Amino acid sequence: MLNTITLNPLEQSTKKIVELLTQLTQDYQQVLQQDKKTLLENFPPNNNEFSILEEIDLLTTYLRGYASQITINQQIKNPDQSLKNLRAICILKNPSLAELYFTKNEQFSLIYQYLQKLDYLKLLLIDWLMLHE
Repeated sequence: MLNTITLNPLEQSTKKIVELLTQLTQDYQQVLQQDKKTLLENFPPNNNEFSILEEIDLLTTYLRGYASQITINQQIKNPDQSLKNLRAICILKNPSLAELYFTKNEQFSLIYQYLQKLDYLKLLLIDWLMLHE
């Protein structure tokens, strides 16, 4: 007999967001500490407003903030504005992140995987907000 999914899509999304948030929290320090020096050597701060590490930190904090609201409150404040904000996030708009993502992904495989997880979290958050409407 086939197993049936008993959770509705919103519950499934919530469960996956909580799991991914836990996984990202565990990965965060390990990933960044391992490659921190090498990342700064390969992507030295230039005229950009933030270094590549700071960009990753900002993105992480931003997305984890939304995920934490779901985990703690089962809601996101200002859902319409939040959905608009999440849709506007383009990880690859940052030239350093795009270079890392497309050309240096083998050299920085853990960071690459971490960025993929962040992007997946962003998509889950967008879906969650759309299901929650």
